[in-house]
Amino acid sequence: MANNLLTDSISTTSRFLDTSFELAVEQEILLADYDKSVFKIVKTCVDHTITQKYINGTKFICEGYFRITVFYQPPHGEKLTVVTKKQPFRHQIDLQTAVMPPYFIPLSGELQYVNTRAVNPTRISVSGVYSFVIKGYHTQPLPVVTAVSSPSVCCDSTAISGFALSSSGIRQFSMEDELSLPEELDKILTITPENNNFTITNYQDKTNIKGDVTVDIAYTLESSAEVKYLSKVFSYNQVVDLPGLAENHATYADFSVVSFTVTANPDTGKVNCILMANLDVKSFRKENVITVLDCFSKSFDYTKSRDSIIYDSNINEISKTFNFQVEDLIGTGYTPVYSMTNISMPEISIADGKNLLKAKRTVTAIVKNEDNEYECFSKTGDISFDIVVQAEAADDVVVKCIPYKTDITISGESMKARFFVDVKGFVIKHCKIQLLSEFEENMLSPLSNPSDALILYYGEKGENVFDIAMKYKTDMATVMTENNLDNKILAEDRTLLIPAYRQ
Repeated sequence: MANNLLTDSISTTSRFLDTSFELAVEQEILLADYDKSVFKIVKTCVDHTITQKYINGTKFICEGYFRITVFYQPPHGEKLTVVTKKQPFRHQIDLQTAVMPPYFIPLSGELQYVNTRAVNPTRISVSGVYSFVIKGYHTQPLPVVTAVSSPSVCCDSTAISGFALSSSGIRQFSMEDELSLPEELDKILTITPENNNFTITNYQDKTNIKGDVTVDIAYTLESSAEVKYLSKVFSYNQVVDLPGLAENHATYADFSVVSFTVTANPDTGKVNCILMANLDVKSFRKENVITVLDCFSKSFDYTKSRDSIIYDSNINEISKTFNFQVEDLIGTGYTPVYSMTNISMPEISIADGKNLLKAKRTVTAIVKNEDNEYECFSKTGDISFDIVVQAEAADDVVVKCIPYKTDITISGESMKARFFVDVKGFVIKHCKIQLLSEFEENMLSPLSNPSDALILYYGEKGENVFDIAMKYKTDMATVMTENNLDNKILAEDRTLLIPAYRQ
């Protein structure tokens, strides 16, 4: 006769997508009449922007564009100049099954290689390969046994707590302002958003995100070859709809800039700045459930089985800023002009008892030599971040590493670079536990039950009273009462009286 097992469920973060893919970077850049012609290619940078990512049935689709930036030197000129081109892309991945919301899909990418050549003074050819790593997560319920409906069964139960993805949402918005740039402005080289800070306040079905983002604009003047910088802080206050959100949920947001445009305003003599941004928000609720670790029958022979399950035991936030210094020998006679830092996709590593994120960093310096020609030096190496949060290789780490404020100094033959990295994200900690999955009593095979049988048992510190009771086919509560125990785990070595010992 099968017992009636009472069941409930606890949620786990299930990974439904874990893959990588590559896209070709192919672009022909024709310089406009107002652009200076090409004498020497100095450096090519390629980064990506995701405008949207979504699931349609059994297909995951991401859309965005590559931003291709080519720094070059004009003929007979001392000024560094630049041309930028966007290459849109769309990629589709087939899923094994349809995935229903809520879900979240972190995506990271980096340039593998790029070749750039000047076909002629007004035409630049760019070709390369860009790689992406993409993972997808959603919540999946795991059934667990919470009780066994039999008066003769003794159960060892415990409460377990976990987290479940409760909602996710995306909010796209724009910010606009004016900037005063010098009248003798020659060329805007780069526009770099960096060091975003925000606060999150939860309400019922909505979250309010307030923050600011600093945009650094690098430019040159007609009267000078020196690269100048101007910073502008944009503030935002956005409300994102998250159905199912409650005030006590853990909520995380990923801020990313979709585009930044600067246009001249002849009426005011200033430039209009428009920043388009995305907030990708997800929230997790805490779940509690009583589950049966093990059980046995006090009256009949029985069969049982147990399974191991992995559930999300905690969600820990990562929000830290690190600073690094890199040094290299490049020779003499160079003047620093412009610098940048790239961070590869980080991986979790455990070393010397610390939880580290490890990544490749590349620091690039554009310099000018004594002949007033521009050259480019790059230094690649490993960096690691102590995220403090206790994590294991099996845990899921969802982070973004954002480098900013790269400062280059040259002294003699030595080049030093200092830069900061913002590490933002969270760790989903997984916990493994063994639970009862099946149980059946044989009502035709009763156990002998001397009512006055007793035995002395020498228990060791750390033993579970339930395991001792199961060994002698008696009740854990009876053993604890007989021996005046307050905790089912023995705090010290001691002799126990086991009542109702069964032959």
